[in-house]
This record gives sequence, structure tokens and C-alpha cells, in this order.
Amino acid sequence: MVISLWKWNTTRLRLKYIMGMTINRSHYIPALILLIAGLMIQPISGQTINFSVHVSSSLDATKDADMTFPQVFAGDGITAIGLGDGGMGVFAISGNAELDVEVTLVAPANLVHTLYPGQTMPLTLQFAYANHGVNDINQAVTVSGSTARFQLRERSGGPAGAPPTPPSGAHTPEIVTAYLYLFGTIDVQQIASGSYGGNVELYVSYN
Repeated sequence: MVISLWKWNTTRLRLKYIMGMTINRSHYIPALILLIAGLMIQPISGQTINFSVHVSSSLDATKDADMTFPQVFAGDGITAIGLGDGGMGVFAISGNAELDVEVTLVAPANLVHTLYPGQTMPLTLQFAYANHGVNDINQAVTVSGSTARFQLRERSGGPAGAPPTPPSGAHTPEIVTAYLYLFGTIDVQQIASGSYGGNVELYVSYN
């Protein structure tokens, strides 16, 4: 699964995973190439998850670790990647230390057979975040639901005074990094061989 990163002329940056193909990028942002192993059910050829990360143009997103499910077989049942497990996806979001961000995960309930839509593989995804400036799952907060709002860097005194000082020649906001952890399960029943796919969207913006 190959991921390319490109920036639109509007206010969004898009990071897209697609197995077996590369998405062309514009000249605005250097390509970010990520590799995520596809799932295999014997003798299924593989699964495709189109996974897109959309961030505001003034934020940056990078990948620190691929999300990789192990090899699976028909009838295996629940296969899980938990918070802190090998195969967990890790993303770094960098931006203005004085601002909060909102993150929303949009995922399908199932991966669907590419030829036989009635054949499905249940998918459950969750995410957590760590906003203390280090990539440390011991500081991670697991999100209940699909949306979370949090300070890009945890502030002991609560939210910053309103409004933060705008960037200018006299003031350059500190850039800090928060980490997102993506994990979850697939449920592999006695399903048909072949390829299964689905689209997952992760949105990150200032709030």
C-alpha cells in the first residue's frame, strides 16, 4: 500500500493510502511515501484500505509508523491491533502551540469485497492522542467516539488567553507536535476469497 502526500491550492493537505497504485502529487509539497502491509486471507489476494488524512494548510502531518495487520485466514475471527501493539499506526501533527485542534475519524463499518458486495469484513477503528510533545503511548488519551478536541500542546493553565498573538515579524508562534495513534480490529469470518476494500478519513483542523 503506497501513500502519497500533496497539497491543494485551497486550504487542505491530503495524505492518501492506496494499495497497488501511487497518487500523483502537485509540486507544492515533497512526496511522503508510506508503506502499509495489506491483509491476506488464504487464498485471498489482499485487502485495500484507502486511508486519507486531511489537515489544515497551516498544519503539517507526517507518518511515524505504518498500520499493519498480520496475515489472516478465513474463519480467524477477531484480529486486533491495540494501543501500543506492533502494527499500530502513528501520525505526527505539528502546528501552533497556542491553538487547539479538532480531529475526526470517519471509517466504514465493513471492508467490502471488490467483486461481491455482499461479502464483507467488519472493521472497527479507534484513535488516541498524546499532546505532551513526545511520542509516548503512556501519555495517550483514548478517544471515546469519533471526534476529539484537544490542545496541540497540553497547557497546565488551561486554554491560552484569547486571542493568541497573530504571527508577525515580531512574534513567531512556537511549533509543537502532537501524536495520533490509530488502532482497531477486523473480524474475519468464513468469507469469500478475493480483495476487500474501504475508505477511511481522518480530519485535523484548528479549533
